[in-house]
Amino acid sequence: MKKFFTFLTVLISAMNLFAQDLNSAQESGSERKNDIVLDPILLIAVPMINVSYERILNKDMGVGVNAMIVLDKDVDDFKQVSPYFRYYMGRKYASGFFFEGFVPVTFQKDDFYGSDYDDITNTYYYSYRGNKTVTTVGIGFGVGGKWVIKDRLVIEASGGIARRFGNGERYDVGEVTGKIMGGIGYRF
Repeated sequence: MKKFFTFLTVLISAMNLFAQDLNSAQESGSERKNDIVLDPILLIAVPMINVSYERILNKDMGVGVNAMIVLDKDVDDFKQVSPYFRYYMGRKYASGFFFEGFVPVTFQKDDFYGSDYDDITNTYYYSYRGNKTVTTVGIGFGVGGKWVIKDRLVIEASGGIARRFGNGERYDVGEVTGKIMGGIGYRF
């Protein structure tokens, strides 16, 4: 868990530095450049923390990171961090319909079983061998909309799907993952 939060902190810091370098080369406007959005629906229904941070580069583009962490211990342990790039099609500053490309990095615990052969009964039986955290990386595409109300309140509805690469085929974690956001947030 410490590695996950360290990775997330380094990723956000690097993206913020990159965004500041790009922003200093562009015109300096009075627009707010940061969005943070939380999904209350998944927090109540699953429960899952689904939060996004976005640094706006200009009126049409932004980079950010989305984190999804399942809180329920009865459900499979699942964490996903997805850095993304967005291109906005709206008339207002960094709002309206958008396309995004994202790279999901997932950490998911999976139980694995082994088979043993019993010579006496001439049968195979499966036994629990433990669990392992499987890490996969993927590439995905998403669409959505973001609306900014009174220059501060942010409402976002988006979704995307991604193909996972890595050890996902060997374990029962699936080859496809997704990202969804139905959240409210704040622009600062």
